[in-house]
Amino acid sequence: MIKLHGFAASNYYNVPKLALLEKGIRFEEVVSYIGAGPNYNPEYLDRSPLGKVPALEVPEGFISESRAILAYIESAYPQHPLLPESPYDLAKVQELSQFIEIYFELVARRLIPNLLSGQPPKPSVLEKVEADLTKAALALAKLSSFEKFAYGDKFTLADIAAILHLPIVRLVGTTFLGHDPLANIPGLSDYCARMEARPQVIKIRADAAADRPQFITHFKSLYGAQ
Repeated sequence: MIKLHGFAASNYYNVPKLALLEKGIRFEEVVSYIGAGPNYNPEYLDRSPLGKVPALEVPEGFISESRAILAYIESAYPQHPLLPESPYDLAKVQELSQFIEIYFELVARRLIPNLLSGQPPKPSVLEKVEADLTKAALALAKLSSFEKFAYGDKFTLADIAAILHLPIVRLVGTTFLGHDPLANIPGLSDYCARMEARPQVIKIRADAAADRPQFITHFKSLYGAQ
């Protein structure tokens, strides 16, 4: 049985986890908290060279980086595909997935340490994050109407990116910007409600909530946060 290494509070860990759940693939979860400094887990570097989560353990060895793991899952387990057959549609799903990750999640991620530590962000960082999120929000409506799914009429990798990364953007916005940066994207709120009702997403949320206290304890011990 393949094994997924990481922790349930991580949205990047949950990207391949949700793919595995949606495709009905049996897998084992191996809890691995990581970080920097003297408490680092050096053995994890054999699974992920930069010590990032997730890592997927397969019979041939370990695979790190979410995109590479997703590619393996789609190739090794073609049942219930999460990518369209048409080359154009496949590219559009990948385009939307990467757009959400690069221009939303990675931007909002700059404020995750502030969420975890309770410390206010620097005004210059906050201003840059708000500007980048505002620009991306205007562009996102050109890539998806969110009428049914993120792209097309079936659940795809674009939906995994959307439902796992965009809520973080909303949390960062309401916490530090005083508003939801995604509030004016047509169809998005109803779309998110539909995705949150999926049994696999419900499980992802429940597992993340159960793991969060342990992760916060780990984070504070690792970085000395109060």
